[in-house]
Amino acid sequence: MKDTIFDIVKHTAGLGFIEQVKVTGSVEETILQAADTDRTVVLNAKLHKPVAEFEGEFGMGNLGFLNGICSLPNYKEDDASVEVTRRDRNGTELPESLKFKDGQSNNDTYRLMSKEIIEQTLKTLKFKEPNWDVVFEPSKAKVSELTQVAGIYGGIEPNFSVKTEDGNLIITLGSSEGGFLGKRTFANNVDGEINEGWSWPLNQVLAILKLGMSGICNMKISSAGALMISIDSGLGVYDYILPANTK
Repeated sequence: MKDTIFDIVKHTAGLGFIEQVKVTGSVEETILQAADTDRTVVLNAKLHKPVAEFEGEFGMGNLGFLNGICSLPNYKEDDASVEVTRRDRNGTELPESLKFKDGQSNNDTYRLMSKEIIEQTLKTLKFKEPNWDVVFEPSKAKVSELTQVAGIYGGIEPNFSVKTEDGNLIITLGSSEGGFLGKRTFANNVDGEINEGWSWPLNQVLAILKLGMSGICNMKISSAGALMISIDSGLGVYDYILPANTK
């Protein structure tokens, strides 16, 4: 259970812009849904194995607090554990809190949100998956290179655009109107084509990509105006969907 909680927190709160998650659990599957405040990023995730303690519908709010608890060194030790406490609500037993314990009898409790509260505060977007024009696995070297360039261009223009040229995926940064413009080859020998015309937030995409470098990561782009980064952490698949902005 501890590894599962840490994995969920890493792929939500760890990004810095997701504050709450809805969990829907059954005997067959455990599903996660989340979005940032501005709905620039929507997360749909599914754990590889259903978590019996997560059966029901509930929320995880105040993820910054939960991230802080998970970051404590004592809970990273082998003798530490995380337990899900459950309580009867109107004849149905549902998850109520997470109880963290270490080998020195220290403990912390994190209260979960009810289905009613999480549905009021988190209205996730329904996403109909389009046909993906370009699909590839971003490399660690290219993500590192883009991170360096983003530090220069991010203050000029917060978004970037993409297009294919001669089988390569080209990322354009900055603003031609201001005279500050940069282009980088982000992937070579990609299948499919996409023309420039859509843009996406640079900081959010980079945060997800950097997280994905510790697992199996692929990136999909549609000319219909959508980008998706999928990360397989080993415990689950996290699909981050970003609707495009018009450039």
